[in-house]
Amino acid sequence: MDHPTGGRGGAGTPARGCVRAVLVAVGVVCALVLCALWQIHRTLDRTPPDAGAFAHTAATRTADAAAARTSSARLTSLMSAMPWAVPLGTSVADSCRTEDQNPFIGPARWAPINCVRSSVLYVAFDGDIRTHLHRLDAVLAEQEWVGSGSSPNTLTGMATWMSQAGGDPSPAASRRGSTEPPGSRPICLSTTYGPATQKHDIPYGGPGVRLRVAVAELACTPSADTGDLQMGGTPEKFTVDGTVYLAWHPLSTDTVSHSAHTAHRYVAAFSLVDSYAVQSTP
Repeated sequence: MDHPTGGRGGAGTPARGCVRAVLVAVGVVCALVLCALWQIHRTLDRTPPDAGAFAHTAATRTADAAAARTSSARLTSLMSAMPWAVPLGTSVADSCRTEDQNPFIGPARWAPINCVRSSVLYVAFDGDIRTHLHRLDAVLAEQEWVGSGSSPNTLTGMATWMSQAGGDPSPAASRRGSTEPPGSRPICLSTTYGPATQKHDIPYGGPGVRLRVAVAELACTPSADTGDLQMGGTPEKFTVDGTVYLAWHPLSTDTVSHSAHTAHRYVAAFSLVDSYAVQSTP
């Protein structure tokens, strides 16, 4: 008796095709899952570059030591040129840090590590404010500090502009006009300088030096670039991932100012910020 042939083979071909389709589908699903897991890993894995390792390289240590010497010499020179001012103390915060430039969704993008030494000299004084502002402008010019940004870029110019705006330092005040009489608010001004040899302002995260000079009358606190967090009168280190402190001798700007104002009318803060080392980008 003859038996039919090909029956089993014909039935097996579609079955094998189904198996292949299922395997392909499973493979695609697995690939998609792995891809999703990898993206989640990249999103959640925000381990910053090793700021400590960069901070302790020979080149960074050498630059840091130079920044400490020059910052100290510059502030000492400023203090010596102000015999009419009472020294209140100096704070120092020296740190290397980076930051996540994409902090929310997607993989982290860390900025180059930047090492910055921030030193703030606090002084107090009394007497005619215009006279002292002229003196400070002369001292800064003699020591070759040049005002940066738009005019007015001197302390005297800033004080004049503020008095014309009724004591309100915001640009909006000069546009809308102030209903308050000139000089009705306490003196509270700040302007920024750079060395005459430094042709441009410091780019964000770039190397260079800047000096912020702030003068505040009683009931106002001078602005200061302390290099740390000033929370409720208590200085605290930045705790953001990717930050390491090399030196930290804090002073609370609020505390120094409030204490000085019990005996003196004016407090000034000289914030010297030296960005002395920046990690090279690939």
